Amino acid sequence: MSHPPTTTILPFIVFLLLAFSLPAAAEDACDSLVKNKCLSCHFETRICQKMKKKKGKSSWKRTIKSMIRHGAKLNKGEQKVLVQCFTSRDPSVLSLCGLDK
Repeated sequence: MSHPPTTTILPFIVFLLLAFSLPAAAEDACDSLVKNKCLSCHFETRICQKMKKKKGKSSWKRTIKSMIRHGAKLNKGEQKVLVQCFTSRDPSVLSLCGLDK
């Protein structure tokens, strides 16, 4: 019985590792950004009230731009991640707000 060449299996293994680790990394990024950036100025209730409204992507972008105008320190990458966290209703943010039930 012949074995598949390593060059065929290795990309598949890398794909599987990335596929299963990226959601956890994204959730960690959301949790970290919300706790370190948003909660440094806002109480959880402020964020959770907005989460309950199920705002869309453009609305969250406006909210984050407003935060920056008021002094929030977020680079472009962090802004994109936060918009994604809030619009996708990331599990870590839902949990923070008690909306994960």
